[in-house]
Amino acid sequence: MFGSYMVQMVRSNAHKLDRPLRESVLKLYKPFKWTPCFLHGFFEKILMKNKKIPVIIEFEKDSHHKGYQLVNEMIGSKRRNKIKHRFSNISCCSAEVTPSSLQSLLSQCGDIRKIYLNRKVKALLDVAVESSRAKEVIRNNQTLTGKGVTIAVIDTGIYPHKDLEGRIRAFQDFVNQRTEPYDDNGHGTHCAGDACGNGAASSGQYRGPAPEAELVGVKVLDKMGSGTLETVIQGIDWCIQFNEENPDDPIDILSMSLGADALRYENEEEDPVVKAVHAAWDAGIV
Repeated sequence: MFGSYMVQMVRSNAHKLDRPLRESVLKLYKPFKWTPCFLHGFFEKILMKNKKIPVIIEFEKDSHHKGYQLVNEMIGSKRRNKIKHRFSNISCCSAEVTPSSLQSLLSQCGDIRKIYLNRKVKALLDVAVESSRAKEVIRNNQTLTGKGVTIAVIDTGIYPHKDLEGRIRAFQDFVNQRTEPYDDNGHGTHCAGDACGNGAASSGQYRGPAPEAELVGVKVLDKMGSGTLETVIQGIDWCIQFNEENPDDPIDILSMSLGADALRYENEEEDPVVKAVHAAWDAGIV
């Protein structure tokens, strides 16, 4: 196994590959377990040139433009490789690369800080914890209603439900590229209602803590409630750009009721989505 090109690549560059990506590459070698040894090299070379791996490439902060250009030159025109989206706010880009191209990037592009697997992200419908104590705001007769505040729900979309009617300011779809608000899963509408529902459909019984707040729907999860780090970062990045274009009436809050498999980092800021959220915070969004 240790003679494998892919295994050697992971061992030599472990500090530049996040754990899910290391594990993903190593798993590619497992099917060779029952293959005669003399055929391993032949099949591995085919796999190295044809298997596509979705990744997020992070560049050194001062070398984003230079690094992106070099990556684009190296893999932009190669078969089965693709540069997808650029995220200047966090010095990253998303791409699909073969193991062969991954090896080339690691050995030839010194401006790359780290490469992450573009992991799946899901709406966590069954593990939410009621920890905000939002109901206490109503019980204590507070007069805060969310008026003048805009909340962007980064989720499965927002359906124009009666409880939200007339308050969906904008809608952006990174899944199906539709322009009108919709929600083919329901989770995003549920989250929007939790925050901003005015109880119109229930005579005020089911009313959120900010019934006068306005909404922006940002669809990054599909009808099954699934997406990727890439789509989530796209959504956050779009909200930052929205505020740059609407400085007098910006998005104030991001709602992100989603998550991926838990990972342990030495520093939580190693996670690409955390970097994107910090960029939003630095841009004035809660």
